[in-house]
Amino acid sequence: MLDQAGPDDTTSTVEQQILTLAAPHGPAVRRPPRLGAPATTPPGGLTSPVALPSRIPAIPTQASAADTAAGHRTRSASGRLSDLPPLADRDTWARVPVGRRKAVAGPVMAVLVVAIGVVYLVWRAGTLDGTGVAGHLFYTAEVVSYLAIVWTAVMMCRVRPGYVRRPPAPAGTLDVFVTVCGEPVEIVEATLRAALAIDYPHRTYVLNDGRIARRDNWRDIDALAARLGLTCFTRTTGSKGKAANLNHALARTDAEAIMTLDADHIAVPDLAERVLGYLRDPEVGFVCTEQRFDLGRYDVLNNAEPMLYRAVQPAKDRDSAASSCGNGTLYRRTALESAGGFSEWNIVEDLHTSYELHARGWRSVYHPDAVSLGIAPATAAEYAKQRSRWAMDGLRLLLFDNPLRKPGLTGWQRAHYLHTGIGYLVACVQMMFLLGPPMSALAGMEIASGVSLTAYVLLALPYLLSSMLLIAVYAGLRGAQRTIASTLFNAPLYALSFVRVVLSGRPESGATAKAALPRMSILLLPQVLFAAGLAATILVVGLNPDVADLSALVWAGMLLAMVAGPLSALSERRAVVERVQVPIRAVIAVTVLGFAVTALVAG
Repeated sequence: MLDQAGPDDTTSTVEQQILTLAAPHGPAVRRPPRLGAPATTPPGGLTSPVALPSRIPAIPTQASAADTAAGHRTRSASGRLSDLPPLADRDTWARVPVGRRKAVAGPVMAVLVVAIGVVYLVWRAGTLDGTGVAGHLFYTAEVVSYLAIVWTAVMMCRVRPGYVRRPPAPAGTLDVFVTVCGEPVEIVEATLRAALAIDYPHRTYVLNDGRIARRDNWRDIDALAARLGLTCFTRTTGSKGKAANLNHALARTDAEAIMTLDADHIAVPDLAERVLGYLRDPEVGFVCTEQRFDLGRYDVLNNAEPMLYRAVQPAKDRDSAASSCGNGTLYRRTALESAGGFSEWNIVEDLHTSYELHARGWRSVYHPDAVSLGIAPATAAEYAKQRSRWAMDGLRLLLFDNPLRKPGLTGWQRAHYLHTGIGYLVACVQMMFLLGPPMSALAGMEIASGVSLTAYVLLALPYLLSSMLLIAVYAGLRGAQRTIASTLFNAPLYALSFVRVVLSGRPESGATAKAALPRMSILLLPQVLFAAGLAATILVVGLNPDVADLSALVWAGMLLAMVAGPLSALSERRAVVERVQVPIRAVIAVTVLGFAVTALVAG
């Protein structure tokens, strides 16, 4: 099952991943069409299959464009939602076998981290005399990080081991909104063909925002929709942004349920069977799903985010606090209408729309399977732009629409939204750990007095390892390493995002680029400087071990290996980035080990 396989195991081709996503969950789910088969020739439509990018498979049309367009409007769904007996939340949970070790691993590790962290911080408090401002700042960063770990541990204990979401039979009318804003036509076509192939009566709409966003290919998207027999909404006026685009279509359609798909996401044919039935609970306003991307072997940018989709979202689901991640979210029309539509208050619509729906009493569901396969940012520069937008959204909510003051939220919902917003601020503190080796080795600042750096590292090691194992319980060992590496890499991005939010309020929104990705960005300058500082620490200590304790050498090497992975994603060609990962780590490891052995032999 998908929620057991997880994103870390992604080594197959895109077509195999689609087939994995489309694997039937039970007898009610039909087999998907064979991917890569020749497309049928619609009368007056496409006369041959369109050549698509290698990472997006060709999806055969389910019927001719004309027949599909007519069929969307004439086939009856399995009853309207209002005509069926309502279901309760308990009807959407199923018991699954789970070992006792797996069931208690998370809570046990949480208790261990909390206990070991207290012991460590009490000891550390006695090493601050004479360390000055630098030592106290570093200790403050450790305390803040510990409090964040405790908070996260409490949130993760909300996960229900032995229970998994399972949707009832689908019902109601469905509209599929495909939002487009300048993406390449071949990528959009693959997405639209997959949307047409969803095996449930529905209508697919193209929401073309290319004209208002001044993208060159907006006419091509209009022509593509016409060839496929689809209604295309192309805005000429109104505010910019995805939320305004969605609201424009919302006012011109009438289905009970709305599924939002990004222009680069290939939907599985049984999408409706996976999520639509949740709306039979009249209290559910929207359904979130796992995001799945074609990532290759290493996923150096941690686009899979196993911690989010395996732990954070399931924990939020327990308290009806799961928030939309944009793509693949199913909304109840009446819920959106009660909130005035998709929220245009934030930079992107997903987080604040979820927030407003929760504040109005609507419940959310997190379905732990993906319903589509998409394209993630391939370069560090594009990734930095995307994560900066997300951080600004969370920080704007925290600063200007704080959950503590928001009427209508439950206590646990407030806690989860605060955890999201404050998490970005806490992540900024991680920059102190990147500064630790240069501060100690190059600037001669003491982090702990009366104890060697080696003793300090050895005493801190149990706390650091237990923290990593807590993440590994939910995300796996490789997922834990990527989570920590991305947190360190993102720390300066989040700090810059905080400054931008405070100074500019609401920066302009923008879509993640899918072609001609930038290789460099000013947003990467802090990471480059941190990496340079760590490299300088390795060289200075390695060439002159008397400058600092050799532990600074190992410390700097470990941090540099973490940051260098994401920072090396300069090419949008995934194979190129993957090939350099092992050499980068090998060079760092050999250099550190060589300097350490030389110093020990000479000493």
